[in-house]
Amino acid sequence: MNQEVQVLEIESLEDEPTGGAELQRVLSTQLPATALRSFQAGIESLNCGEAKAAAVCFEQALSLAPDFADGHVGLGIAYAIDSRIYPALDHLEHAVKLEPWNFYAHFKLGQLYFKLRVPQKGYEQADRALACASSLEERKLVAQLLREERQQEKNGVMRPWWNKPFSRSSAYLGVALLAGLCAVLLLALH
Repeated sequence: MNQEVQVLEIESLEDEPTGGAELQRVLSTQLPATALRSFQAGIESLNCGEAKAAAVCFEQALSLAPDFADGHVGLGIAYAIDSRIYPALDHLEHAVKLEPWNFYAHFKLGQLYFKLRVPQKGYEQADRALACASSLEERKLVAQLLREERQQEKNGVMRPWWNKPFSRSSAYLGVALLAGLCAVLLLALH
């Protein structure tokens, strides 16, 4: 299969508040032009909130370039938004294996682990993302993610009152009432 490899350019990447340099890096990689176009269409679909359409675009890009780590990251994000959690985890983990230095692969995998309430793996991926961060902006993203997770842990999940453990005094009171009730029943039976 002889496909022309071309570098696509996007105008005004500097205007984007986040990810402009990362997107420029992705687009400067040597991939088939159709794979890059599919990847770009996937990014645009994600930005428009169309996760299913984005997944189709990323799948097309990966069919042409199966070792394209950023394509796996995009597909993982699209699947996660579309509530296909296991395939999302698979693609994000595959992206981390393909490019262990990829900030966004670690960051998004950590973010997904936190959403799934697997904090140990989330913190591990956040640490790796921080080690891969190449800009202040990326470090701020990790700091914000960690701050949100710690706040959620601090607030905790409210348990219903009937599921809380008894205090020592309420346990003694309950046992005393139960013993009294048993004594009354035994006296009534005799």
